[in-house]
Amino acid sequence: MKPLLADYIFSDSLRYEGHRLFYSVTNEDRIEIGGFLAAAVLGALLYGRDEGRERGILLNIRDGRKEFFDRYEDETLHENGGLFSTELQALSEAYMDLNGDMTTLLSICGNERLCDLALGLMVDYMEQLVKEQTGEQIYDVCPWTGPFAQWLFNAGYIETRRQHLLSINWTDPVEVNALSEKLSNDKLQTTNDQQPTFVFDGLSAEQVLNGYWSWLWDTVQQKANLFPDAKLRLAEYKKQILANETTYDSLKPEMKDFTPEQLNLFRSWMNKWVDFVQSQIQPPAEPKRQKKEEKQLFFPDEVLQCPTEFMKEKYAATREYVKERSRYDEEFRKFAKNESFAKLCRQLTMLFDWYVDPDSLRKSMLRKPKRKTKKYV
Repeated sequence: MKPLLADYIFSDSLRYEGHRLFYSVTNEDRIEIGGFLAAAVLGALLYGRDEGRERGILLNIRDGRKEFFDRYEDETLHENGGLFSTELQALSEAYMDLNGDMTTLLSICGNERLCDLALGLMVDYMEQLVKEQTGEQIYDVCPWTGPFAQWLFNAGYIETRRQHLLSINWTDPVEVNALSEKLSNDKLQTTNDQQPTFVFDGLSAEQVLNGYWSWLWDTVQQKANLFPDAKLRLAEYKKQILANETTYDSLKPEMKDFTPEQLNLFRSWMNKWVDFVQSQIQPPAEPKRQKKEEKQLFFPDEVLQCPTEFMKEKYAATREYVKERSRYDEEFRKFAKNESFAKLCRQLTMLFDWYVDPDSLRKSMLRKPKRKTKKYV
């Protein structure tokens, strides 16, 4: 199989040589395109032709495109090809050589479909490089580190750059050139006017908190397990976690330039995190078991009639009921004598089917009976 990027002459005005595409607009005006865009145009123009088949160019399937990307990086290895900073600079220079005029690229490709194929290939490749820079999630490029407040602070600034990279329109020369200017030593510069972003692409707040806690707890357990008194160590580490993870006073001076919205969002994160970590370290106590429903022990019999709720002297009648039933019902007498007055009233409530108030019944029982007076005729 031929090398993917072998030199090729398309016409007197267009050729691919030394991993660069040369297009002569006039005898004196020549455009030079390097980097992956040049390779993408080469691939689009050769795709479907015998020369393209000899080079193994298959752009109509995902695996074919992936192979195209891999072979491009292999063949440009010694030129630093495939590195994000290299490809970004090359694309920016290509757009400047084109003077930001995409109609010139259309002329190079020959028709709209081939131009769209080349640009689509370039966009797919640049997005692949971006994913390598940004990671799938924020913790891929900003590893967990304690305490949570410090990680959140650092991650907020990195997320701003992540989201900016993920939103770049790679077919827009202005955006690409602006991004290229911010690149220095293969890293995006953090400008003074950059503000942190505390909403993380593709992750819910719960996923962030659970992810950080999982890392933190695993780390603490591994540290404790190094010692023979691991349980005691772990208990001590829990205290340290509560002390270290529930404050962010040291960061407040660095947060002075936050906007009110960013400050409120950071505080919301920390409030939620403090509640979360406290629930993990100090889980809420189990609710007290409710008392079992008291069982009714006594029932109406044929000896005495139960007092009713609407009797005028219902507590006096209740007092007499207790007194009389205690004379013939041994079980009732023992219960009334040995159990608390409150329990007796609860049994009477179930027996009479109306609420027997302990205070009212006690007053009635303490009341002295009236003496009978003699009548003189």
